[in-house]
Amino acid sequence: MANATYILTPTEPKARHASIDILRGLAVLGMVFMTIQSFAMPMAAYLNPSVYESLSGNDLYVWIFSHVFVDKKFEAIFVMLFGASMVMISQKARREHLRSSDLQNRRFVYLGIIGILHAYLLWYGDVLLALAITGLLMFVFRRKKSSTQIRAGIIFLIIGSAISLIIGYTVPVWEPGEYETNRTEIWQPTSADIAEEIDFYTGPYERQILYRAPQAFNRQTSQFVFQSFWKYAGMMLIGMALYRRKAFKAKQSSRFYLKMIGYGIGLGLPLVAVGTMLHFNYEWDFRMSYFFFSQLNYWGSILMAIGYIGVVMLFCKSSTRSFLARRLSDVGRMALSNYLLISLVCSFIFYGQGLALFGDVDRSLQAVFVLGICVLVIALSAVWLAYFKFGPFEWLWRTLTYGKLQKMGKD
Repeated sequence: MANATYILTPTEPKARHASIDILRGLAVLGMVFMTIQSFAMPMAAYLNPSVYESLSGNDLYVWIFSHVFVDKKFEAIFVMLFGASMVMISQKARREHLRSSDLQNRRFVYLGIIGILHAYLLWYGDVLLALAITGLLMFVFRRKKSSTQIRAGIIFLIIGSAISLIIGYTVPVWEPGEYETNRTEIWQPTSADIAEEIDFYTGPYERQILYRAPQAFNRQTSQFVFQSFWKYAGMMLIGMALYRRKAFKAKQSSRFYLKMIGYGIGLGLPLVAVGTMLHFNYEWDFRMSYFFFSQLNYWGSILMAIGYIGVVMLFCKSSTRSFLARRLSDVGRMALSNYLLISLVCSFIFYGQGLALFGDVDRSLQAVFVLGICVLVIALSAVWLAYFKFGPFEWLWRTLTYGKLQKMGKD
């Protein structure tokens, strides 16, 4: 039995759930909208858009749209689907009377290695390592009842939110100068700091690595411990529960999905909208915006993601073979490869080894780049999967995970 783990084979393309691939494909494309902001502008501009370039006219409309309807929503779907995949693999192993723990551990380890390389070589904003570590820790919940998974998920989410609120409330008792230092590093960098970041990212590749390393390390350590872990854990567990309730397979009733849409978007959208207005009303004050108002998007994004899932599943109930469905499914089947491809394309557009447009592209033009990148990803995915069973990094990940060279070409 100890060696039986590795007899379990990857899911063949024909056996995949089309609705899950479609949803994952949409999540990957949706994340481009926010990824591009991190590639195109200084790091602080993602959290505090008032710190760099204009926030008026079309730029304002683009930012509001991306923040209200995109920011954290598609990432939440992506993380929920990762949680669902853990249950999916475990259920397949149980049907075949095999153990999945060793297999899943290898899966997490190799994903984490890919994430580390991605973070330090291409983009500090990598989510793969956080997914791998959180998945490793949440794996024990895979066989729990869906109700238990939901309750545990909500508890993790509450802890993550509480940490931010507690830190915000303690600001008045911080050491002298500590608030100003954190505000400068996280929220309101000086003109010299911004100029330095632009200089590094538009310069030689080796200088970028030196500048990116502490950014990536901070995201993978303190930011993960105090922020990312709790939210990712909560969303993974909710994803497990939704999968166990067949919500991701488009097998629930239309009424079920309409409820997801109604409660998810009906409750989440007002939360995000109010948070957005408060940011502007308080003129992007560090303490109020970063620690308090951000919590409205924290919770609202999860609710809206659930609503979006309902919309996609209703679409899948009517057809998974339409042109749009097949193209999204292609993107979803190559989610890991496409995630890394997007970083590669963005690094070429904005960093010094390519066009060096970092700091020169306003938000309106970023939206045009997003559309172009999405078209590229959709086209390349369709062409690649016409000849191969897996994306290149899916093939590598599966080969390493299963300890056996996987067949890439189609029969």
